Amino acid sequence: MPRRDKPAPAALDLYAYGVLIGRPKFFYPAASRACVNWAKNVFVRNAKLYELVLEGMWKRGEEDALAISSLLQDMGLGGCRVLDVPCGIGRVGIPLAQLGYAVTGLDFSPHLVSVATLKARKFGVTGRASFAVGSMTDLTLFEKGSFDCAINVFTSIGYGSEGEDVAFFKQLRTVVRTGGVFVISGLRNRDYIVRHTAQNVFEESEKLLVLDRYSFDVIRSREKGSWRFFLRVGSAMKFAGEFPTDIRVYSPHELVSMLESAGWNLSGLYDSLLTKGPFSPESPSYALVAEAV
Repeated sequence: MPRRDKPAPAALDLYAYGVLIGRPKFFYPAASRACVNWAKNVFVRNAKLYELVLEGMWKRGEEDALAISSLLQDMGLGGCRVLDVPCGIGRVGIPLAQLGYAVTGLDFSPHLVSVATLKARKFGVTGRASFAVGSMTDLTLFEKGSFDCAINVFTSIGYGSEGEDVAFFKQLRTVVRTGGVFVISGLRNRDYIVRHTAQNVFEESEKLLVLDRYSFDVIRSREKGSWRFFLRVGSAMKFAGEFPTDIRVYSPHELVSMLESAGWNLSGLYDSLLTKGPFSPESPSYALVAEAV
């Protein structure tokens, strides 16, 4: 998912600058968009394209791993058993394994899991990091109390329905032991969005530019829009694909209520795990730590 803290100019038209090749079209016709599971479209059907997004965020993943490790050490959980879900290409899980944690990653994208497995080999952590294909809402692959900690970084919460999110929290509570923790980082703050709605934002890396255009449905608290992917080809930007998105965005109090209904208690709320600064309604995003009770 592209970061959303970089508003793009409202009048941004890369075609006018002559840097784009080909005008974008949705991979699915407009009439059928609602029938398409947009997350599977991006992360499974077009996983090789999204892999470039995650590759561009590898350093950020290392920073997240350090912040999570610091948090866990403060809680007496240094070197514990961690479930990274969804794990993507292992950009957080592998650095955690390098720091001494026993990491298991789960993702519903076979391609991203295969990349994570290869990277674990490359970084020499196959003994401490393993990755499997599976759904967030079906964690029956793991035994009860298998983990001391679960992490959800850069978040996939809100990609489906509220019921699916609660089901995920309940499944996690089963596989994380009592007294273990759940760390969520990178959540968009609904309260901030309502007051600072942006319609054009972007994420860029060495190989890729992602334009995120969306509108916010205040009644349903959902961001609906599209991600446009452009590959850097020399000095030009070549259109690679456009995907419709539909994401439920939560205020902290909503998420806390859902977690409590699934057997978790709030133990920390921050504007960011990197700074551990206090959360405020003016925080664009937030991180949350919950304890299994």
